[in-house]
Amino acid sequence: MSKKVKPSEKEQEELKKKLAQEVEEQSILMEADKIKEEILQIDTEGNIELKNEIGNLLSGQIDDPEAKYQLYYHVISKLLQKHLPKGKKFAKIRDLIYEEKNAFLTRGHRKDEKGRRGADGRMSYISDIESFITILTEWITSQGTTFELYTKLLDLNVSKGYGKPKDSIL
Repeated sequence: MSKKVKPSEKEQEELKKKLAQEVEEQSILMEADKIKEEILQIDTEGNIELKNEIGNLLSGQIDDPEAKYQLYYHVISKLLQKHLPKGKKFAKIRDLIYEEKNAFLTRGHRKDEKGRRGADGRMSYISDIESFITILTEWITSQGTTFELYTKLLDLNVSKGYGKPKDSIL
């Protein structure tokens, strides 16, 4: 029979440290697998609250097609129809402005050689639609010219990296 040798105090200390390290690593790994949807939130008064982040995201409305429809047709379209020059003579400039409007609302989708955009401005992010309405109302209230609106939209689209259309007048 073999005789059991008792580890020295130094070896026992090393075993304890190694065991403690393994327990710590396992607890870190188990913590990583916990549900990540709850977060601690601190308000302006210093109160701490545990919030269900995913539940909060899902409880709010993510998209509002009716709001998009109202803003696109009853605000943007009507403002442009009312304030852009009318008649066949000005069709080209209206088309240029509509191209810039749609490039902005679709976040850079320009028409291809066949006239297809590949995106629909009516389905834009509401924040983009609201930004465009702000641009329009500033242009209208400042009594800007059609050329000023076009250059403002073109410059904005270029600054966002959307480029220029093939038939740009600038």
